[in-house]
Amino acid sequence: MFKDREKYFEIEKFKNLRVKALFTTKAIGDTDLNLESGQENLKRFFKTEKLTPFSLVWAKQTHSANIVDIKNDIQEFFYEGVDGFITQRKDVILITKHADCLPIYFYDTVNKVIGICHSGWKGSFQEIGIKVIKKMNKNYGSLKENILIGIGIGISMEKYEVGDEFYENFKSNFSKDLLDCSFSKIDEKWHFDNVRFNLENFKKYGISPKNIIVSDECTFKNPRFSSFRRDKNLARNIGAIFLF
Repeated sequence: MFKDREKYFEIEKFKNLRVKALFTTKAIGDTDLNLESGQENLKRFFKTEKLTPFSLVWAKQTHSANIVDIKNDIQEFFYEGVDGFITQRKDVILITKHADCLPIYFYDTVNKVIGICHSGWKGSFQEIGIKVIKKMNKNYGSLKENILIGIGIGISMEKYEVGDEFYENFKSNFSKDLLDCSFSKIDEKWHFDNVRFNLENFKKYGISPKNIIVSDECTFKNPRFSSFRRDKNLARNIGAIFLF
């Protein structure tokens, strides 16, 4: 369950395991990490949550499937062309930016590995979430049965209208049963359910449904969140995960 904490929502199941997995609302103010003011504002938010002296790790996202492992010998905290992170470090906060695209959170309960990725339709098409799991397995021996996943908060199917070419592209690359639960016609227009697509794809990959937490919030319908489709601006919500 995603619990509403006013300034952010967090995944209760992760918190109970001493992992903070959160998604901010507009209440924390400007979070444009391309600007120094946005970086400072985000640092102030984490400071009020008594999360210093954590270092913030973020990227210039490009809807890629590139994932970086933040190891103990890595001191760089900003990355170009990256849309996901994993780490065992306890001194960093992994951050992704969202304005309708999904944050997906990961936690290996045995090896104490956390991860997060930015999964818009391009990331979902490239199966970035599954690539995060594979990287966790390769680098830390993480097993599917030990990984908890949190999906959301993002735009709902109802507000996510897409074109015929979009649908045909997915149709050429994924199974009919996955398409049938991820696409729907509303007023003769295709709509895409990014949450359901990732949920069902994780299940097909072998993740137990009991290990997947899904949000039913919608960035477009809830004015507390930034939404590019609704607002057409550069404001972003922040997805973050860290060990505590």
